[in-house]
Amino acid sequence: MEEIQTYEKEYELLINKIQHIQVGVKTLMIVLEYVIDIVENVKEIKGNKKKILAIRLISRVVENANLDEYDKQLCMAMIDSGIIGDTIDLVINAHNGKLNYNSSVTTGTKCCFFIMLKALSYNKKQRNKVKPQK
Repeated sequence: MEEIQTYEKEYELLINKIQHIQVGVKTLMIVLEYVIDIVENVKEIKGNKKKILAIRLISRVVENANLDEYDKQLCMAMIDSGIIGDTIDLVINAHNGKLNYNSSVTTGTKCCFFIMLKALSYNKKQRNKVKPQK
C-alpha cells in the first residue's frame, strides 16, 4: 500500500480552524469534526485512506497540544484504541444513510467507558490531594 504524504497544508488549515479550542479529552470530538471536514475536501485520496489521514491529523494535533501528560495519554488512548476510527466510521455511515445501530452502541459504549475512567481517575487524584490534618 502506498504511503500517505504528510499533508502539511491540511494540518496548517486544521490548526488555524481549531486555534480557539483548548485541545483535550473533552474537546477531542470537536477537533474530530474539523478534521473530518478538512479530510473530506482532499480529492487525491478516497475511502480508508481518508480515515487514516484523519487519524494521523488528530494524532498530530494531540501530540503537539499543550496538555498535561495524563490528558495526552487519555487522548492518545482514545485514538489508539480505535474510538476515533470508529467515530469516523459512525459519522460517515450516518452521513451516507448507512447507520448500523449495533456499531453505534459499541462506539457509544467505548466513549462512555473512557469518560467514566477519566472521572474516576480525577476523583482519585482529588482525594489524594486532601490529606487529613493531625
